Order: sequence, then C-alpha cells, then structure tokens
Amino acid sequence: MIKNWKKYILLVLVLFGLILPFIDYLTIIEMFFLLIPFAIIVGASFIYWIVSLFNHKLNSKQSFYFFLIIPIFILTQLFSAFSVDRVQLIRSIKIIKAVEEKIKVEGKIPDTFDTKFGIEYKKSERDNKYEIRYSRGFMVTERYDSDTKKWRSYGWND
Repeated sequence: MIKNWKKYILLVLVLFGLILPFIDYLTIIEMFFLLIPFAIIVGASFIYWIVSLFNHKLNSKQSFYFFLIIPIFILTQLFSAFSVDRVQLIRSIKIIKAVEEKIKVEGKIPDTFDTKFGIEYKKSERDNKYEIRYSRGFMVTERYDSDTKKWRSYGWND
C-alpha cells in the first residue's frame, strides 16, 4: 500500500482544482451537479469531525482531513481563477500598448498580432477597431474593445 496516500490525494486534488475552472464542460458539471453533493460531504464530514473530538474511539485527525478536502478544492479553484485573471490582464495590457504603438508607427490597425497563453487578438472586419480577449475561468471571458477603451466581462449566457 502507498504510504502517505493523503498527500497524494491532496496533490491530485490541488492540481485538478487549478485546472478545472478553465475546462468548460467540467465547470458545468461541477456547478450544476456537484454543488449539493459537495455541501452534503462538507456537512457530514464536519459533523463527523465534531463527534470525533468528543468520542476518543474515532480518529479526529483523519476526520479533519476529510472535512478539509472540499474547501481546499474550492479555494484552489478560486485562487487559480483569480491569479490567471491578474496575469492575463497584465499581459493583455502589454499587448494593447504594443498594438497602439504599432498603430502610431504604421498608421493602421494590424490585421494580426502575435499573442500567447490564451490571449486572442481580433481586428474588426467592418469597423476600424480591434478586440483583445481572454478566459478568466468559470466560463467568464474578459474583452477589451479598442473603440471604447474599456474591459467588459461576458459570462456563459451572454
């Protein structure tokens, strides 16, 4: 049997929590089908942990570990979405500055612009403007419109 199986489970849980907000169909499954089971698991494990504190026959350390699994998973997802949003915003602002500089030099909006790490650049076919967009997790997309020079969030139903 694997020693320290709790560490491996926790590591897999954290890694999965870091990735899950950016996989749309898994986010849908979690939001619509797993919220109630997660709440039941947290409630039941909390009750078991409280009972184990008073009953010395039960293992309170193991019950506390099971109580923390779901909150750690959810906090990891929130941390992942928050940190990716901040990093992508900083990268997007650099891209916007580079595009604006290119517009000043060439006098026109570039048809394409090299972006990386999930940031998309799109020139409007009809208007004289461009758009920068990136996913910040949980099916929310941030878009920058060069015409209004403002960011706007779009959710899964927008």
